[in-house]
Amino acid sequence: MTYPARSVTVPAALRAHGNGRLPDSMLSKIRAGGRLYTPVAAIFDRLDAAALAAGYQLQTVGDYRSLDAQIALFRRRYDLNDLGRIPRVTRQYEGRTWYLRPGHAPSAAPDPSGRRGSNHGWGMAVDIGQRVDGKLVALTDSCFSWLCANAPTFEFYLQTGDPRSPEFERWHWQYGGLLDERTPISSPHYPGTAIRLGARGAAVRQIQAVVGAVIDGSYGPRTEDAVKRWQASRGLVADGIVGPITWAALFA
Repeated sequence: MTYPARSVTVPAALRAHGNGRLPDSMLSKIRAGGRLYTPVAAIFDRLDAAALAAGYQLQTVGDYRSLDAQIALFRRRYDLNDLGRIPRVTRQYEGRTWYLRPGHAPSAAPDPSGRRGSNHGWGMAVDIGQRVDGKLVALTDSCFSWLCANAPTFEFYLQTGDPRSPEFERWHWQYGGLLDERTPISSPHYPGTAIRLGARGAAVRQIQAVVGAVIDGSYGPRTEDAVKRWQASRGLVADGIVGPITWAALFA
């Protein structure tokens, strides 16, 4: 399996405030729970909708973290003594070396200067769990595989693609796209003409992501069937054609 990974590019609007110091006005709730930087929240909600259409109910177990929350989490996870965790993971904080405790996942060292720190402190990373039969569980293999195949469509990636690395976390997904902080992210605009069998392009990929079809940009019979099922589940006319009514329902 290929593990999609990409680093985070922090917009200037966030750096002006500092890691873990974002004002509430820059954060928005996401449907899976928690808050992210508003443009990233809108994009993650689209990924969440696509996952739900594919049969996976995501739930947030880690979202935006203030500096105080990062410090508290770091002190729970790290110790100044090497307690024997394998593999050993260290961080530099307050001019000293800290060791990750056994049984804990790595996290970034807090940076009181606000220049660095966890990607959670920028509101651009989310830790994901999954609801199965009403219970919160770790990501199942099939859900994780679906995310690896589909999350990059929404510019969400793992922080490393090396499963041998102690930084490899199946649950941690971060926004790796480029944002113009002056331009708000909204739902995609209806292209003006109905999309149906034989269509191709970016709009088709957006539709496929929501209805759970293979995202290849080609509106074939399987995509049409997936659209029909999605329309029927929402009480719409199940004709497999994405006109303005279906488009509005898809991206509301």
